[in-house]
This record gives sequence, structure tokens and C-alpha cells, in this order.
Amino acid sequence: MLFANSGRLQYSISDIPNFLRARTLAAKADAALDQKKFQEVIARHAREGYDSFKYFDKQHWMRSKMMRVVELGLDKSSQGSVLDLGCGAGYFLYCCKYLGHSVHGMDLPDYEFYRDMIALFGISRTGFRIEANKNLPQLGKRFDVITAHQICFNGHKTDGLWGVDEWDFFLGDLMENYLNPGGTIALEFNEEPAIGFYTSDVRRYFESRSARIFRGRVILSQSKPQSQPSRSEGLLATSTAR
Repeated sequence: MLFANSGRLQYSISDIPNFLRARTLAAKADAALDQKKFQEVIARHAREGYDSFKYFDKQHWMRSKMMRVVELGLDKSSQGSVLDLGCGAGYFLYCCKYLGHSVHGMDLPDYEFYRDMIALFGISRTGFRIEANKNLPQLGKRFDVITAHQICFNGHKTDGLWGVDEWDFFLGDLMENYLNPGGTIALEFNEEPAIGFYTSDVRRYFESRSARIFRGRVILSQSKPQSQPSRSEGLLATSTAR
């Protein structure tokens, strides 16, 4: 294995083609960005501490989020719609937008750095705090792909970590109100102290929903009528190793 990240090896030799493609696409997406305006945003928030500072490394975030785009097949699929929950500074959605997809983000409403970055990228965004057993706000449209990267809204590193009931409510809301038939939900978890990415009960729950689970990521696909093609068909078809 190779490509170490924070002391943990993230990618294997089989990932090299995706990694190289992501790096090339990320460079093109970066070049298309207004560099002067990016530096103005950075200068405006330079004294805010780590929560903002960690996103200043544009090359790193462009590459890592474009890697997620490539892994989901969004670099080769027809133009679709993507909703990113907990979108943060918006790098993932910008990569999707650069490739021609319609995108929308959702994150905390009161973080000015996020708002400035989203504005820089020209992305639509809904300010909302995602909480357990609480429906998301209606957005007036559905999406082919719904993502949540490095999830914190699940009570990450707290005593209120989501269990099976909370995830069942959350996924039910997404599938009933936001996901297109045949669409895909892609979740990426942060590790929790002592337990890994999630409890064994939560893992069994995801498995009961025929999720594909690997490297702290959980991929769920909604069934669709046979006569209705899905823009997200084939997502992660070759990335099913547990």
C-alpha cells in the first residue's frame, strides 16, 4: 500500500490510475479558479485558526476531493445533480461543478469563511445544522448523488454518537425526499476514539441495506424502475473491497 495520510495508509496500488487522473483534473480545476479572489478570501480569514487555516492548502484539497469525484465516477458520468451535506469550504462541490454537474451544498449557517469560499466557487448553499431525528429543509429538487465527507454531524467525538435509529431516520429522509430513483448516497466517516469509524451495530445496519463498505466509507444505492436509467449507474462499480 502507499499514499500515507496522517499516519494511515489510504490507497493501494490499484488506486494509482484514479490518483493520477484526479491529480490531472484537480490541476485543471485549480487553473480555472480566480486565483486573486482566492488569495483575498485567505487574507480575510488568515487569523481565524485551524478551522479555516486547514483549507488554505488549495492544491491538497483540490486533489483529495477530486479523488472522491473520480472514485464516484462523476468524472465520466453524464451531467447530474450533486448534494453535499456538511460541504465545508466547498472543494468537493467545486470539483463536481468544474466537470459540469449541478451542485448544492448544506452546512452551518453562521461560518463566514465557508460562506466566502462557497461564494468564490459560485455554488448554491443552504445554511442548516444537521441534527439527529430532524428532517432536512426542503430544497425543491432531488439529486442523483448525495454525499457527506468526513462527517461530524453524527455526534463525532461526543457522547451523542448516532446509532442505528438516527441513521435509519436520516437515510429514510434522504431517500424519501432528496434522492432520485437509482441515485447514490456516499458517506465518509471520521474515526471515533476506541471504536473505529462506527459501532458494530451501525455497520450491521448498513450491511442490511446492501451498502458497500470500505475505508470508512459507506455507499448506498436506491433501487429504480427498470425502465428509468440512472445518471449515477455504475458508481464505484470497481471499488467494493471491504
